[in-house]
Amino acid sequence: MKIWEVHSLQFEGDIRTTPEGDADIAGLVVSEKAYLLAVREFRPAQLVKLVRDEGAQAAAAILIAHYSQPEVIKANAGRGLIAARGHSLDPMVRRSDEEATALATGRQERAKS
Repeated sequence: MKIWEVHSLQFEGDIRTTPEGDADIAGLVVSEKAYLLAVREFRPAQLVKLVRDEGAQAAAAILIAHYSQPEVIKANAGRGLIAARGHSLDPMVRRSDEEATALATGRQERAKS
């Protein structure tokens, strides 16, 4: 069971697991590593409220901006959050050290087709 599945018990469907295994916070798709990074600073209720109030695109931009601050990056061992392409049209956020893996996977999928 993923940690956000435990958190989802408090929220009526606002946090769930996508078919790809990522977290979906009210329409904002977040990788597992990004979710674990985010909940170190924000409670799940704060993340749900952010996405509800601002929308998924704006919430992604706010989280990415927060995790791009030098002091936040330093506090998180050089890790931040980045925008990424997912399997759906929903905005997606990944941890910055996941970028190479995501791009490599995309290249492999394109090479196979």
